[in-house]
Amino acid sequence: MKTIAITGATGDLGRVVLPRLARDYDCIALTRSLDNAPKEPIHALVSLAGGFASGETAQDFEKMLDMNLLSFVRAHDAVKLEDGGRIVAISSAASLSHPKGLGAYAASKSALNTFVQTLGGNALLPDTIDTDARRSVVAEWIVWLLQAEAVKGQLITLKL
Repeated sequence: MKTIAITGATGDLGRVVLPRLARDYDCIALTRSLDNAPKEPIHALVSLAGGFASGETAQDFEKMLDMNLLSFVRAHDAVKLEDGGRIVAISSAASLSHPKGLGAYAASKSALNTFVQTLGGNALLPDTIDTDARRSVVAEWIVWLLQAEAVKGQLITLKL
């Protein structure tokens, strides 16, 4: 069974996604400190970690960049992907629609999108993930994107 590392596995999205991925993969739920990051190469990094806050102050930007971009960068630095390894990150449709009052959030997700694409990974951009049914749809998309024949380097908008 292939091994994948998952950030944000204990959050609302992770509560639904982790059990689905565990049917097909050996899942390592990374801690915030990343002290349990595997030493050997893994098949994939799945980034569910992130946060949401409205606002456009410097403090809002620092918080959102830390939660939505730097948490992924730290996880990426902590793991080694095998050749052909996959990256899937949860972003947001707000990174494309730029809603008023969500400047820090939208900018942090846009930065995440860009970095993930430079790595050849995929970012899922759901419009909302506020119910378990919607989270289940996201989980199935992740399963598909972890397959070798799936696309790479894409932003995939999900209207749920």
